[in-house]
Amino acid sequence: MASGGPSRRGVASAPARRASKGPRRLGAEQRRAQLVATGLLQARSVPLDAVTADTVAQAAGVSKALVFHYFPTNRDLQVAVLRGAAAELLAAVDTNPTGSPRDRLRVGLEGFVTSIARYPAVARSVVRSAGAAPELLQVFEELRAGIVDLIADALGMAPLRPGLRLAVRGWVSMAEEMILSWTDDPVVGRQELVDYLHWAAFELLPAAMALDPA
Repeated sequence: MASGGPSRRGVASAPARRASKGPRRLGAEQRRAQLVATGLLQARSVPLDAVTADTVAQAAGVSKALVFHYFPTNRDLQVAVLRGAAAELLAAVDTNPTGSPRDRLRVGLEGFVTSIARYPAVARSVVRSAGAAPELLQVFEELRAGIVDLIADALGMAPLRPGLRLAVRGWVSMAEEMILSWTDDPVVGRQELVDYLHWAAFELLPAAMALDPA
């Protein structure tokens, strides 16, 4: 005989309806950071030009329109991703601010190698062809200037005189190219690479200081 009370289906459906809420909406800064983080993950395996609103939207589970809301063009998105990678690199290089100059440089080099090896496709596309996109070149120049200042500080050379700044920039450029070549073809061990770059800095830069006296 049918009961006159409420059905089990009806009783169970009310809590289910209350529980069926969508995912929590992110604030603007949180959403922007999420999209940049998604782009950074992609940039570990593809060139920067391949990180687009389409690929980020698909990976983040959002619409392309939402990505374009925060980054009006693909280039704007790529610049934000590059800035994120640059911030990671600078933080990795500046990890031992109280050590001796030799220790600070060695720790900084370890971080430098780690960061470039994490984003080799980005490093190749920017270091070797940054001039094709002025916006990316600007970020790259800001990054290199930051690295030069960190190296100068680590070696007790700050503030740098013009000639010595050129020498430090030259050493940084050499380090970038050597690390990129090593990621393509690691013909020596990682420690040997760091040892050589460390040796080159202490051979090249003191000599440059002698050529550019105060």
